[in-house]
Amino acid sequence: MESRVDFHDGARRLVAAARPTIENVLVLQRTDSTHAGALRLIEQAETEEIILPTSLVIAVEQDQGLGRAGRTWISPAGGLYLNWITASLDPQIIAQLPMVAAAAAHEALSRLGVEDLVVKWPNDLLVDGRKLAGVLVHARHGATKWVTVGIGINLDHAPVIDGHGTARTIAVADLVAAGDFWSWAETIVAILADELHRGAAHPDEHIARWRECLHHRPGMEIVIRRGDGSQTRGRYAGLTDEGHLRLDVDGDEHIISTGDVVE
Repeated sequence: MESRVDFHDGARRLVAAARPTIENVLVLQRTDSTHAGALRLIEQAETEEIILPTSLVIAVEQDQGLGRAGRTWISPAGGLYLNWITASLDPQIIAQLPMVAAAAAHEALSRLGVEDLVVKWPNDLLVDGRKLAGVLVHARHGATKWVTVGIGINLDHAPVIDGHGTARTIAVADLVAAGDFWSWAETIVAILADELHRGAAHPDEHIARWRECLHHRPGMEIVIRRGDGSQTRGRYAGLTDEGHLRLDVDGDEHIISTGDVVE
């Protein structure tokens, strides 16, 4: 386990990397989840009626990492886990943030040197069919429209998922020869902070990148798992203007707005 001195030095580097666009940055060595931490900050801001600027919560280990559809995101030491928090975005842009965030993560990892990186609809990042990173967006509507974007990236090693060993996961360390945990994390945080800031203001470029990076092709047979656990098999038929998936099921087109591609 790294020393507190090493962690504090690394944390200072991450704060400096984010600061050009993010005023409030919190770096934790270990937490329950950055998603839960983000929601606590939002709750505190609302309860105490304080102004919370665009913020970033970062951790290098989580006990209760959260993935899509309430699933656990395995979050051992050696990963980079973060939640970006902002308020008062237009509802249309909030709806586009899952695409914007995936494009931002793709840009950061590509500039780090990761090759053959693709997006599995809607926003998992894969190399050779193995998961490298994932995105989770949560919006909270009320007097203030809050949104938090969670991103988890395997840096030092690929964790075990669902008892399948590391066959379904991969890490930056498996793909990029030069660098170490803190240099990778510093680069990723700097790029993500800038890309999310720009994408939230002008999302079109990021959405176009997201579409280009999808590895699904027309006619590809896929299986969609919905939030209730049910599955639908069909052929990929493209995307709607909103980024929803068009699925050809025996000649009938289904529009899938939420779910996961599992095959």
